[in-house]
Amino acid sequence: MEILIQAKKNAADPRIKAYAQAKLEKLTRHFDHILDARMELTTERNKSLEDVKVAELTVHVSGRTGNILKAVQSAEHMNEAVDLVIDKMDRQIRQHKEKLKDHRHARPAGAAQAPTSSTDAVRPNGIAKIKRFKLKPISEDQARDQMDELGHAFFLFLNEDTQELNLLYRRNDGTLGLVEADLS
Repeated sequence: MEILIQAKKNAADPRIKAYAQAKLEKLTRHFDHILDARMELTTERNKSLEDVKVAELTVHVSGRTGNILKAVQSAEHMNEAVDLVIDKMDRQIRQHKEKLKDHRHARPAGAAQAPTSSTDAVRPNGIAKIKRFKLKPISEDQARDQMDELGHAFFLFLNEDTQELNLLYRRNDGTLGLVEADLS
């Protein structure tokens, strides 16, 4: 596993980086298919609080889907933020591993696996993959929960209140934003 730790705005001294490095190396105890882990340590100034320490962790795991897991946590002290983000990522990795295990067991015994192409056809406009899925109306709270569960930075959903497409996204400061489509 390749590990990269970046500190922005004088967020971490060498001791914190060494602490984060040791914690990151323990992520492989549950799942040994981690390709790389990238942690960003920053200090953000908040109007109501003093400086808030933020640890953002992105982990690439191998598998059929080439998943990226992401977690962000903030705390009063940097080592506390590191601990929180490692714990959150640890849970995500275990969930990912369980999902892979459940998926493998769900396949009927003796079922032929569909051939997979190693080269996906890329359209002239640069689009390499298209996903289609049916949208059923859900609430904004359910969309937030789904987005957090999936570990995505955004989530497209059909709003049950307005019956319109909405895009929920996580902003750089950790808050959520909502884009409402005007289809008129």
